[in-house]
Amino acid sequence: MEGSIIVRDIKVLVVDDNMVNVMVLATMLERYGIKADTAESGMEAVERVRSVLYDVVLMDYLMPGMDGVETTRQIMEISNGKNQPKVIGVSATVDEAVTRLFTDAGADCVIKKPLRIEDFEMKLKQYGFVKGQAGENYAEECIDSAGFLSLVEGLDYDEGIALMAGSLDNYMKVLNVSVRNILEHYNKLEEIRNSGQLEAMSMHFHSLKGIFLNIAANRLAGYSQKMELSAKEYQRMYIISYISEYMEMVKEFHHQLKIACDCYNKKNLSKKPGVKMEETEFIKNLNRLKESIDNYEYIEITDLLENMLAGSNDRHIGKLQEIYDAIQNFQYDEALDILNTMYGD
Repeated sequence: MEGSIIVRDIKVLVVDDNMVNVMVLATMLERYGIKADTAESGMEAVERVRSVLYDVVLMDYLMPGMDGVETTRQIMEISNGKNQPKVIGVSATVDEAVTRLFTDAGADCVIKKPLRIEDFEMKLKQYGFVKGQAGENYAEECIDSAGFLSLVEGLDYDEGIALMAGSLDNYMKVLNVSVRNILEHYNKLEEIRNSGQLEAMSMHFHSLKGIFLNIAANRLAGYSQKMELSAKEYQRMYIISYISEYMEMVKEFHHQLKIACDCYNKKNLSKKPGVKMEETEFIKNLNRLKESIDNYEYIEITDLLENMLAGSNDRHIGKLQEIYDAIQNFQYDEALDILNTMYGD
Protein backbone atom coordinates (compact mmCIF):
# COMPACT_ATOMS: atom_id res chain seq x y z
CA MET A 1 0.00 0.00 0.00
CA GLU A 2 1.23 3.48 -0.81
CA GLY A 3 2.33 5.89 1.87
CA SER A 4 -0.49 7.61 3.69
CA ILE A 5 -1.18 11.31 3.43
CA ILE A 6 -0.96 13.55 6.49
CA VAL A 7 -4.23 15.34 7.22
CA ARG A 8 -4.73 18.64 9.03
CA ASP A 9 -6.59 18.59 12.33
CA ILE A 10 -10.18 18.47 11.10
CA LYS A 11 -13.54 17.61 12.62
CA VAL A 12 -15.58 14.94 10.87
CA LEU A 13 -19.14 13.76 11.55
CA VAL A 14 -20.31 10.34 10.35
CA VAL A 15 -24.10 10.06 9.98
CA ASP A 16 -25.56 6.58 9.58
CA ASP A 17 -28.19 4.51 11.38
CA ASN A 18 -26.24 1.28 10.77
CA MET A 19 -23.47 0.31 13.21
CA VAL A 20 -21.51 -1.62 10.56
CA ASN A 21 -21.43 1.39 8.23
CA VAL A 22 -20.28 3.62 11.09
CA MET A 23 -17.49 1.22 12.02
CA VAL A 24 -16.24 0.95 8.44
CA LEU A 25 -16.08 4.73 8.04
CA ALA A 26 -14.60 5.28 11.51
CA THR A 27 -11.86 2.74 10.82
CA MET A 28 -11.00 4.42 7.54
CA LEU A 29 -10.79 7.81 9.26
CA GLU A 30 -8.54 6.44 12.00
CA ARG A 31 -5.89 5.85 9.36
CA TYR A 32 -5.50 9.63 9.11
CA GLY A 33 -5.59 10.24 12.85
CA ILE A 34 -9.18 11.47 12.65
CA LYS A 35 -11.46 10.52 15.55
CA ALA A 36 -14.89 11.13 14.11
CA ASP A 37 -18.09 12.03 15.90
CA THR A 38 -21.11 9.93 14.96
CA ALA A 39 -24.85 10.41 14.68
CA GLU A 40 -27.38 7.61 14.26
CA SER A 41 -30.16 9.75 12.78
CA GLY A 42 -30.75 12.91 10.82
CA MET A 43 -32.13 14.72 13.85
CA GLU A 44 -29.09 13.82 15.94
CA ALA A 45 -26.80 15.04 13.14
CA VAL A 46 -28.57 18.40 12.97
CA GLU A 47 -28.23 18.84 16.73
CA ARG A 48 -24.51 18.05 16.60
CA VAL A 49 -23.95 20.58 13.83
CA ARG A 50 -25.66 23.22 15.96
CA SER A 51 -22.93 22.88 18.59
CA VAL A 52 -19.82 21.82 16.64
CA LEU A 53 -18.19 23.35 13.56
CA TYR A 54 -17.48 20.32 11.39
CA ASP A 55 -15.20 20.40 8.37
CA VAL A 56 -16.65 17.28 6.74
CA VAL A 57 -19.93 15.39 7.17
CA LEU A 58 -20.22 11.88 5.73
CA MET A 59 -23.96 11.52 5.18
CA ASP A 60 -25.85 8.28 4.59
CA TYR A 61 -28.69 8.54 2.08
CA LEU A 62 -31.47 6.27 3.34
CA MET A 63 -32.25 6.49 7.04
CA PRO A 64 -35.49 6.01 8.99
CA GLY A 65 -37.29 9.27 9.71
CA MET A 66 -35.31 12.10 8.15
CA ASP A 67 -33.18 10.89 5.25
CA GLY A 68 -29.72 12.14 4.29
CA VAL A 69 -30.98 14.63 1.73
CA GLU A 70 -33.30 16.44 4.15
CA THR A 71 -30.64 16.28 6.86
CA THR A 72 -28.16 17.91 4.48
CA ARG A 73 -30.68 20.63 3.66
CA GLN A 74 -31.20 21.43 7.35
CA ILE A 75 -27.46 21.43 8.03
CA MET A 76 -26.95 23.94 5.25
CA GLU A 77 -29.70 26.14 6.68
CA ILE A 78 -28.30 26.24 10.22
CA SER A 79 -24.70 26.65 9.02
CA ASN A 80 -23.83 30.02 7.60
CA GLY A 81 -21.29 31.25 5.08
CA LYS A 82 -17.77 29.97 5.54
CA ASN A 83 -18.80 27.73 8.46
CA GLN A 84 -20.74 25.35 6.25
CA PRO A 85 -19.17 21.87 6.30
CA LYS A 86 -18.40 19.87 3.19
CA VAL A 87 -21.15 17.26 3.05
CA ILE A 88 -20.33 14.05 1.22
CA GLY A 89 -23.35 11.88 0.48
CA VAL A 90 -22.68 8.16 0.84
CA SER A 91 -25.04 5.81 -0.97
CA ALA A 92 -25.05 2.26 -2.30
CA THR A 93 -26.78 3.66 -5.37
CA VAL A 94 -25.14 6.64 -7.04
CA ASP A 95 -27.02 7.80 -10.12
CA GLU A 96 -28.07 11.12 -11.58
CA ALA A 97 -31.26 11.28 -9.49
CA VAL A 98 -29.54 10.63 -6.14
CA THR A 99 -26.67 12.98 -6.99
CA ARG A 100 -29.08 15.76 -7.93
CA LEU A 101 -31.08 15.33 -4.73
CA PHE A 102 -27.95 15.67 -2.61
CA THR A 103 -26.33 18.54 -4.52
CA ASP A 104 -29.60 20.50 -4.66
CA ALA A 105 -29.73 20.17 -0.87
CA GLY A 106 -26.21 21.61 -0.59
CA ALA A 107 -23.97 18.51 -0.55
CA ASP A 108 -20.60 18.72 -2.27
CA CYS A 109 -20.83 15.31 -3.91
CA VAL A 110 -22.06 11.73 -3.57
CA ILE A 111 -19.68 8.77 -3.26
CA LYS A 112 -20.59 5.14 -3.69
CA LYS A 113 -20.82 2.90 -0.64
CA PRO A 114 -18.61 1.29 0.59
CA LEU A 115 -16.43 4.39 0.58
CA ARG A 116 -12.99 3.71 -0.90
CA ILE A 117 -9.85 5.14 0.62
CA GLU A 118 -8.65 6.58 -2.67
CA ASP A 119 -11.96 8.41 -3.21
CA PHE A 120 -11.84 9.92 0.27
CA GLU A 121 -8.19 10.96 -0.09
CA MET A 122 -9.01 12.68 -3.37
CA LYS A 123 -11.69 14.72 -1.60
CA LEU A 124 -9.39 15.61 1.31
CA LYS A 125 -6.83 16.91 -1.19
CA GLN A 126 -9.49 18.79 -3.12
CA TYR A 127 -10.72 20.49 0.07
CA GLY A 128 -7.18 21.48 1.09
CA PHE A 129 -7.17 19.35 4.24
CA VAL A 130 -3.87 17.61 3.40
CA LYS A 131 -0.65 19.02 4.82
CA GLY A 132 1.87 16.48 3.60
CA GLN A 133 2.73 12.99 2.45
CA ALA A 134 3.86 10.32 4.89
CA GLY A 135 6.35 7.64 4.12
CA GLU A 136 5.35 4.00 3.94
CA ASN A 137 4.66 3.81 7.64
CA TYR A 138 1.32 2.09 7.38
CA ALA A 139 1.99 -1.63 7.72
CA GLU A 140 -0.32 -3.82 5.68
CA GLU A 141 -1.36 -6.94 7.52
CA CYS A 142 -0.61 -10.26 5.85
CA ILE A 143 -3.72 -11.44 4.01
CA ASP A 144 -2.56 -15.04 4.36
CA SER A 145 -3.40 -14.94 8.07
CA ALA A 146 -7.07 -14.49 7.14
CA GLY A 147 -7.24 -17.75 5.22
CA PHE A 148 -9.73 -19.20 7.72
CA LEU A 149 -12.31 -16.78 6.27
CA SER A 150 -12.25 -18.73 3.00
CA LEU A 151 -14.65 -21.13 4.74
CA VAL A 152 -17.31 -18.40 4.56
CA GLU A 153 -18.80 -18.91 1.11
CA GLY A 154 -19.42 -15.66 -0.74
CA LEU A 155 -17.07 -13.52 1.41
CA ASP A 156 -14.29 -11.77 -0.52
CA TYR A 157 -12.07 -11.27 2.51
CA ASP A 158 -9.17 -9.86 0.47
CA GLU A 159 -11.40 -7.00 -0.62
CA GLY A 160 -12.90 -6.68 2.86
CA ILE A 161 -9.52 -6.31 4.52
CA ALA A 162 -8.53 -3.79 1.86
CA LEU A 163 -11.59 -1.74 2.82
CA MET A 164 -10.18 -1.73 6.37
CA ALA A 165 -6.87 -0.34 5.07
CA GLY A 166 -5.20 -3.75 5.42
CA SER A 167 -6.12 -4.42 9.05
CA LEU A 168 -7.43 -7.93 9.71
CA ASP A 169 -8.14 -6.98 13.33
CA ASN A 170 -10.44 -4.11 12.35
CA TYR A 171 -12.07 -6.23 9.65
CA MET A 172 -12.87 -8.89 12.25
CA LYS A 173 -14.40 -6.26 14.52
CA VAL A 174 -16.70 -5.24 11.67
CA LEU A 175 -17.53 -8.89 10.96
CA ASN A 176 -18.41 -9.48 14.62
CA VAL A 177 -20.89 -6.62 14.52
CA SER A 178 -22.18 -7.83 11.15
CA VAL A 179 -22.98 -11.26 12.59
CA ARG A 180 -25.40 -9.67 15.02
CA ASN A 181 -26.87 -7.13 12.60
CA ILE A 182 -27.47 -9.77 9.91
CA LEU A 183 -29.31 -11.94 12.43
CA GLU A 184 -31.39 -9.00 13.63
CA HIS A 185 -32.60 -8.13 10.12
CA TYR A 186 -33.04 -11.80 9.22
CA ASN A 187 -35.31 -12.33 12.24
CA LYS A 188 -37.38 -9.25 11.44
CA LEU A 189 -37.80 -10.38 7.83
CA GLU A 190 -38.81 -13.83 9.05
CA GLU A 191 -41.54 -12.21 11.17
CA ILE A 192 -43.07 -10.17 8.32
CA ARG A 193 -42.25 -12.20 5.19
CA ASN A 194 -45.87 -13.40 4.85
CA SER A 195 -47.51 -10.17 6.02
CA GLY A 196 -47.34 -8.23 2.75
CA GLN A 197 -45.51 -5.32 4.45
CA LEU A 198 -43.35 -4.60 1.42
CA GLU A 199 -42.17 -1.16 2.60
CA ALA A 200 -40.89 -2.60 5.87
CA MET A 201 -39.28 -5.50 4.01
CA SER A 202 -37.59 -3.03 1.68
CA MET A 203 -35.86 -1.31 4.60
CA HIS A 204 -34.49 -4.61 5.91
CA PHE A 205 -33.29 -5.62 2.44
CA HIS A 206 -31.63 -2.22 2.18
CA SER A 207 -29.87 -2.60 5.53
CA LEU A 208 -28.67 -6.09 4.66
CA LYS A 209 -27.40 -4.81 1.31
CA GLY A 210 -25.33 -2.18 3.12
CA ILE A 211 -23.89 -4.72 5.55
CA PHE A 212 -22.94 -7.13 2.78
CA LEU A 213 -21.32 -4.35 0.75
CA ASN A 214 -19.23 -3.21 3.70
CA ILE A 215 -17.86 -6.68 4.39
CA ALA A 216 -17.41 -7.56 0.69
CA ALA A 217 -20.10 -10.23 0.48
CA ASN A 218 -20.87 -9.00 -3.00
CA ARG A 219 -23.17 -11.74 -4.25
CA LEU A 220 -25.50 -11.36 -1.28
CA ALA A 221 -25.32 -7.57 -1.63
CA GLY A 222 -26.51 -7.87 -5.23
CA TYR A 223 -29.29 -10.29 -4.27
CA SER A 224 -30.37 -7.96 -1.45
CA GLN A 225 -30.52 -5.07 -3.89
CA LYS A 226 -32.82 -7.04 -6.22
CA MET A 227 -35.11 -7.87 -3.32
CA GLU A 228 -35.07 -4.25 -2.14
CA LEU A 229 -36.01 -2.88 -5.57
CA SER A 230 -38.73 -5.50 -5.99
CA ALA A 231 -40.24 -4.57 -2.63
CA LYS A 232 -40.06 -0.85 -3.45
CA GLU A 233 -41.84 -1.46 -6.76
CA TYR A 234 -44.46 -3.68 -5.06
CA GLN A 235 -43.50 -6.71 -7.13
CA ARG A 236 -45.21 -9.05 -4.72
CA MET A 237 -44.94 -12.17 -6.90
CA TYR A 238 -41.17 -11.76 -7.24
CA ILE A 239 -40.80 -11.50 -3.47
CA ILE A 240 -43.02 -14.57 -2.94
CA SER A 241 -41.04 -16.54 -5.52
CA TYR A 242 -37.56 -15.76 -4.19
CA ILE A 243 -37.89 -14.92 -0.49
CA SER A 244 -37.31 -18.52 0.68
CA GLU A 245 -34.16 -18.92 -1.41
CA TYR A 246 -32.87 -15.54 -0.28
CA MET A 247 -33.53 -16.20 3.39
CA GLU A 248 -31.80 -19.58 3.19
CA MET A 249 -28.71 -17.97 1.62
CA VAL A 250 -28.59 -15.31 4.33
CA LYS A 251 -29.08 -17.92 7.07
CA GLU A 252 -26.26 -20.14 5.79
CA PHE A 253 -23.91 -17.19 5.29
CA HIS A 254 -24.64 -15.99 8.83
CA HIS A 255 -23.98 -19.47 10.21
CA GLN A 256 -20.60 -19.75 8.47
CA LEU A 257 -19.61 -16.21 9.41
CA LYS A 258 -20.46 -16.75 13.08
CA ILE A 259 -18.31 -19.89 13.23
CA ALA A 260 -15.38 -17.99 11.70
CA CYS A 261 -15.78 -15.05 14.10
CA ASP A 262 -16.10 -17.27 17.18
CA CYS A 263 -12.94 -19.12 16.16
CA TYR A 264 -11.00 -15.90 15.64
CA ASN A 265 -12.23 -14.36 18.90
CA LYS A 266 -11.10 -17.35 20.97
CA LYS A 267 -7.68 -17.44 19.34
CA ASN A 268 -7.27 -13.68 19.58
CA LEU A 269 -8.02 -13.61 23.30
CA SER A 270 -5.66 -16.51 23.96
CA LYS A 271 -2.82 -14.64 22.20
CA LYS A 272 -3.06 -11.59 24.45
CA PRO A 273 -0.08 -11.21 26.81
CA GLY A 274 -0.76 -12.55 30.28
CA VAL A 275 1.15 -9.87 32.22
CA LYS A 276 -1.00 -8.84 35.17
CA MET A 277 -2.03 -5.21 35.54
CA GLU A 278 -1.28 -3.20 38.63
CA GLU A 279 -4.42 -2.10 40.47
CA THR A 280 -3.82 1.56 39.62
CA GLU A 281 -3.52 0.71 35.93
CA PHE A 282 -6.65 -1.43 36.14
CA ILE A 283 -8.68 1.44 37.65
CA LYS A 284 -7.34 3.80 34.98
CA ASN A 285 -8.47 1.38 32.25
CA LEU A 286 -11.79 0.91 34.00
CA ASN A 287 -12.38 4.68 33.84
CA ARG A 288 -11.42 4.73 30.15
CA LEU A 289 -13.79 1.82 29.57
CA LYS A 290 -16.65 3.67 31.27
CA GLU A 291 -16.05 6.73 29.10
CA SER A 292 -15.94 4.62 25.93
CA ILE A 293 -19.19 2.85 26.83
CA ASP A 294 -20.84 6.21 27.54
CA ASN A 295 -19.82 7.28 24.00
CA TYR A 296 -20.77 3.95 22.33
CA GLU A 297 -17.24 3.54 20.93
CA TYR A 298 -17.43 -0.13 20.00
CA ILE A 299 -13.89 -0.60 18.66
CA GLU A 300 -12.22 1.16 21.59
CA ILE A 301 -14.43 -0.74 24.05
CA THR A 302 -13.53 -4.15 22.64
CA ASP A 303 -9.80 -3.28 22.49
CA LEU A 304 -9.83 -2.20 26.13
CA LEU A 305 -11.79 -5.25 27.25
CA GLU A 306 -9.50 -7.68 25.44
CA ASN A 307 -6.45 -6.13 27.09
CA MET A 308 -8.11 -6.06 30.50
CA LEU A 309 -9.25 -9.68 30.22
CA ALA A 310 -5.69 -10.72 29.43
CA GLY A 311 -4.08 -8.70 32.22
CA SER A 312 -6.59 -8.65 35.08
CA ASN A 313 -6.56 -10.88 38.14
CA ASP A 314 -9.05 -13.72 38.50
CA ARG A 315 -11.56 -11.81 40.65
CA HIS A 316 -12.27 -9.37 37.80
CA ILE A 317 -12.44 -11.86 34.92
CA GLY A 318 -16.06 -12.88 35.42
CA LYS A 319 -17.50 -9.38 35.34
CA LEU A 320 -15.22 -8.28 32.49
CA GLN A 321 -16.47 -11.24 30.46
CA GLU A 322 -20.07 -10.27 31.26
CA ILE A 323 -19.36 -6.74 30.03
CA TYR A 324 -17.71 -8.14 26.89
CA ASP A 325 -20.75 -10.34 26.18
CA ALA A 326 -23.13 -7.41 26.74
CA ILE A 327 -21.16 -5.19 24.33
CA GLN A 328 -21.18 -7.91 21.68
CA ASN A 329 -24.98 -7.72 21.87
CA PHE A 330 -24.92 -3.88 21.95
CA GLN A 331 -26.36 -3.84 25.47
CA TYR A 332 -24.44 -0.71 26.49
CA ASP A 333 -26.64 0.13 29.49
CA GLU A 334 -26.29 -3.40 30.86
CA ALA A 335 -22.51 -3.25 30.34
CA LEU A 336 -22.37 0.05 32.22
CA ASP A 337 -24.40 -1.35 35.12
CA ILE A 338 -21.97 -4.28 35.47
CA LEU A 339 -18.97 -1.97 35.22
CA ASN A 340 -20.27 0.31 37.99
CA THR A 341 -20.37 -2.63 40.41
CA MET A 342 -16.65 -3.22 39.86
CA TYR A 343 -15.56 -0.03 41.61
CA GLY A 344 -16.41 -1.58 44.95
CA ASP A 345 -14.63 -4.88 44.27
